[in-house]
Amino acid sequence: MSQPELDFQTARPARAVFCHQEFLDKLAARRNDPIGKRTSLLLQRMAIDIARLHYKGTSGVNKGWRRSRLGGSSGSHFYAWWTATGGMPIKTDASFDDAPAEAVFLRDIRHHDDHAPLNPGNLGDDYLPLTVPDLRQAEYAPEPWTPLQTKFARAHGVVRILKGHPGSGKTTALLHAADSSQAERVLYLTFSSDLAALARDYFDRYCSRTRTFTVLTYQAFLQQLLDPLGTRPSEIEITPAEGRAKFRRDALNYQRLLGPWSSDLDSLYDEIHAHIVGAALPETSGRFPKAERVRLPDVTYESQRTRYLGAPATKAVLETVRRLDKIGDAPLADRYFPELAIAWRAAHKLMAKQQPSAFSDYTCIAVDEVQDLTPLEAFVVMKLARRINDTRSASLMLAGDEAQTVRATDFEWAWLNDMLHSTLATPQEFKMSVNLRSPRRIAALVNRSWDFYDFLDKQDRPSGTGYAEIEDDSPDQILYAATPAAELPALLRELQDRPGLALIAFDKSNLPKETLPFVLSPAEAKGLDFHSVCVLNGGPLLQRVVNQRTTNALVRRLAIDQLRVVLSRPTERLLWVDTAPDSDTVTEVSNLLRSSTDVPLPPISVEALRTSLNEEELDIEERIQRCQRDARQLVSVKPDLAWSRAHQAVALLGVRGDLGAITDQAARAAAHLTLAEVCFLLAFRGIKLSPELGKPNLYAQCYDAAQAASKIALAHALRAVGVTQTPASSSEDQLNRIASAIQAITHAKDQIPGWFLIEVTPRAQQWLDDLDRNLEVGDNPLIAQRILPPFFDVLNLPDAQARKDRLAQRAVKSLMKQKKHLQALQFLEELPNSKRELIAECYEELGLFARAAATYLEVGDSEKALKCYRSAPDFESALKLVRALETHPAKPSLEWLADLGKVLERRPENFNRVMTFPEKKLLESMLEKGLGVQRKKPAAKKAATKKRATPVKRPPPPF
Repeated sequence: MSQPELDFQTARPARAVFCHQEFLDKLAARRNDPIGKRTSLLLQRMAIDIARLHYKGTSGVNKGWRRSRLGGSSGSHFYAWWTATGGMPIKTDASFDDAPAEAVFLRDIRHHDDHAPLNPGNLGDDYLPLTVPDLRQAEYAPEPWTPLQTKFARAHGVVRILKGHPGSGKTTALLHAADSSQAERVLYLTFSSDLAALARDYFDRYCSRTRTFTVLTYQAFLQQLLDPLGTRPSEIEITPAEGRAKFRRDALNYQRLLGPWSSDLDSLYDEIHAHIVGAALPETSGRFPKAERVRLPDVTYESQRTRYLGAPATKAVLETVRRLDKIGDAPLADRYFPELAIAWRAAHKLMAKQQPSAFSDYTCIAVDEVQDLTPLEAFVVMKLARRINDTRSASLMLAGDEAQTVRATDFEWAWLNDMLHSTLATPQEFKMSVNLRSPRRIAALVNRSWDFYDFLDKQDRPSGTGYAEIEDDSPDQILYAATPAAELPALLRELQDRPGLALIAFDKSNLPKETLPFVLSPAEAKGLDFHSVCVLNGGPLLQRVVNQRTTNALVRRLAIDQLRVVLSRPTERLLWVDTAPDSDTVTEVSNLLRSSTDVPLPPISVEALRTSLNEEELDIEERIQRCQRDARQLVSVKPDLAWSRAHQAVALLGVRGDLGAITDQAARAAAHLTLAEVCFLLAFRGIKLSPELGKPNLYAQCYDAAQAASKIALAHALRAVGVTQTPASSSEDQLNRIASAIQAITHAKDQIPGWFLIEVTPRAQQWLDDLDRNLEVGDNPLIAQRILPPFFDVLNLPDAQARKDRLAQRAVKSLMKQKKHLQALQFLEELPNSKRELIAECYEELGLFARAAATYLEVGDSEKALKCYRSAPDFESALKLVRALETHPAKPSLEWLADLGKVLERRPENFNRVMTFPEKKLLESMLEKGLGVQRKKPAAKKAATKKRATPVKRPPPPF
């Protein structure tokens, strides 16, 4: 399963993990039960990144210990007790002074009622260091995977599908499967930048550095397919949100033709997205016919959708598409569905067998959240896998939940299976039926929400069953409150300031305007999880699902899917708040939120809700953790709130030395690094905060935060990157800034986090392009060869070695062009696969003719070798070589010279004494004649001419 410890290395250093013997003994005793597996998963995550681990603090004599919940059954819960370098419990023992700068120390596994004083012990005598190879070999801890996760990861099918309910561990299983594939190159695709950063950290800190793991968001993947080197600007410059807004404006011009869609343009947009543009494939695949352009043929659409929508609605869709097609020169997809337009171009490029070298060597492709792919987008992934399989064996792994779409794809496992069967192979299916994330009451609520699919016709429902087994018995809470409209703004202002609580609304149109920056949509909440979630005005959505037979079943299906997504976000508490609900709405919501005894949950007043929330007593460390989690998760969807939460976390730390301030060094560093992350992402993406926040200098803030976390090298890298994003006075200045940023990132390689790599790597290609265009200027080849190769390694670029080779070859040619042959020769001698011809040329230009000739002979270039021997001069080697050449113009001359040499060797010893002067002149004339030399007659001497004397200037006379 793993390589020997001496050979195994990760791409980035993992955190050091030390386990007390008592901890290991208790872990061994529980090796075969769920607590053992959860403990093992905790150890793995500690080695990767402790900043995202949730823990509870302690007080009294045990203050400073952190407690991470390990679960249990029948109300019996256990916790792992641990601390990090600089933690209060280990400060009293000098043996911990020499511990690694960033390490964790696991002391015990305890029942939640056990708060007896806990002595840290001695680091050298009581603790055992566990490395990543130790964790992978499962010698001290069991494998952290469930049996189903292990079965999926170790299967051998070319195509594997992993189905699972919310919180069932699909992403964990997919990461493990990608690692277990043993493929030399793995491509991992996901939709969220935050999830991509998690995957990047997992592969870099837990998997072997000898393998290449490329983690991309799906949109970044498409861009790299179209433009592997990132040298072309995008042809499509609008965002999906802008496309939807443009569609609304243009469709309003034909409102009389929209029929049943006239009052619901968003539903019409979703219908076209999923079934006209999203279902258009450039070649036949499964049930989808070939489309000549990026829209499904009218006949096919009408035959497929009439039985679902009815004839009037179907014809209205087609007529709208025809009208919109005519109002612009750009294709329909380019104007309204930019992400699908890019997918169409990527599919055509793969079909044209122009497969980019960046992905041609990948033998494992893993895709998370596959239910958010339209058929066209899924086709791109399948086509890439098929192109790879034409030359080698490659595996494709897909994970998702058919009932968790937050994007209009109308996803079904049925059509995906058809496409896979016709394009690649019949897939192996694996189903994960245990909810590992949600506590019992919330998990049961997610299960019950499946019943709403009964209000759809059978053909419109997702396949499978909605029941997930529940393993977690941790305490949770569900509250239902009804509020008068007048009290809603004040309530929302209170809730939005609570760390760890997310406000999610299905419809924001009736919410107070000032609260909108703090309210998430289901799509924005997808993939995130929070301690508490407040569902705003979900009652009307239930009423629409239950009572209204809307025109488009896709709309109702999407509403139910979004409901399931929202209900599965909280980890401990769910609040449901309706504004002035009627009695039918109260009944529907109360039945949905009912307890396990099937007793409806009645609504409470706003005052009662406030009282219940105020009863929650959080220690300062838990509030800090919730702020950090909110900040990281909300940075893409609610930047103002993310920035505020990150600053709130730092403020809660207190000032060092003050009474009540957090003294845990690791906790302080984690809060500051979260602030650095949020500020950098906002600045780097060009996201502007609301004016009332004061227009902060985000790059300066992220630099200061990284400094406060003692990540000095990272702070300099963040600042250097920020400088490249500000206007430069000249192109030379910008090139110098880029070079400085590259060097700073390379210097900070051991401190670089996953989120930084995910964010900067796509932009770094632009830097490399700028440097490439100026590579041949001055000393740039020398500078580039010094700074770029280690930079390629830090970014973990899949083609890093190929880039190094290309860079070195270009640098050599540039130096040779500039007559800097000595520097070029130094580069060439260091390259493993350098061209010997270039080395020989450098030797020749440097006057090292013997080496040049020998090198030319190695590569079979006898002509140039002969030239070098003659230039040396090395007559014997030249004569020997020219005799081996049958037809060389210099051969007769060299042979004559050899004969002449033999004659001269027979010269008498007393030649100079006995030869007369005329005879010597005769010999001299004979040699000149043999060499074809004619002496020029001396020119006649001109008669000397007298030069006129220059008159001497005399000074003027004195006054």
